[in-house]
Amino acid sequence: MTESPTDDWPTVDTIHGGPPAYAPPPPPPPPAPDRRFGAGMLVALAAIALAAAGVAIAYFLTHRDNGPNVTTTIVTTSGTAAAGKPMPKLTGQKLDAAKTTLLALGIQPTISPQRSTQTAGTVLAQAPQAGTTLTRGTPVTLVVARANRQATTSTAATTTTATTTAQTTTAATTTAATPPPPQTATVPDVSNQTEAAAVQSLNRQGIIASLAFIPGSDPLGTVEGQAKQAGATVPYHSHLQINISSGPGNKEKEQVPNVIGQPLQQALSSINGANLRLLYLKFPVTSRSQAGRIVQQTPLGGAQAPRNAQVVVYLGAFTG
Repeated sequence: MTESPTDDWPTVDTIHGGPPAYAPPPPPPPPAPDRRFGAGMLVALAAIALAAAGVAIAYFLTHRDNGPNVTTTIVTTSGTAAAGKPMPKLTGQKLDAAKTTLLALGIQPTISPQRSTQTAGTVLAQAPQAGTTLTRGTPVTLVVARANRQATTSTAATTTTATTTAQTTTAATTTAATPPPPQTATVPDVSNQTEAAAVQSLNRQGIIASLAFIPGSDPLGTVEGQAKQAGATVPYHSHLQINISSGPGNKEKEQVPNVIGQPLQQALSSINGANLRLLYLKFPVTSRSQAGRIVQQTPLGGAQAPRNAQVVVYLGAFTG
């Protein structure tokens, strides 16, 4: 039977409870983080890198001379920042503190070690003196105390054990007599060596170097020739001329000061003041008045040498 629809019939709204509610769309995803470096970040990183590099350089400059001391003195000049400023007083300070002071002026000083009763690392003398007005080319040198080392000589007492009988052994102490100096020396080959290496090689053989600066294309201080061939025999403590390159270019000449009879510190100041460098070797003397003073030098006082050349001096060492 077909029933006619009435108002009581369920409608679609009644059956399904009304149309479904509209669901809002999901929120959009958050934006991806910006991984690009901004200008501020790049500047900050650059500043940190420069600061780290500065610390590393300062550490290197203030610690690289802590190794074994040598007798060669290499002189450097003051930087642009020091021009017109007074030389600070550094005598009595520790080497690291003195270097830090000079580093602030753009100066890398020369270190000249010397035996002393003062604590190792103490600045004994300085050149130029405190208060001197610095220029861009002023050489700065510090004489620094080094630790005393017990010297060993051929005259040391030796203890020997002698067997007097097959069954009795006695210890006998004998003191070696001072051997006479050699009569001759053998010339080593010093060609193409640096001036410092050459004069030390000659000194070990008992030969005194005599320097002659000549024009040359090799770097300043290179040995260009020697007056005697390697293997030749010469009298002990005789002079041997070696020719030293003045370096490429036309270098300005300086007059070598006469430092014979001066203490090492005074000689160092005199030679540095002439825009020259100093290299010293010890030379045996029998007079106490000569001990600690310059007894020979090359080139001689009044001679000409290219600027920044090394002047070799022989410092008297008392042997009794």
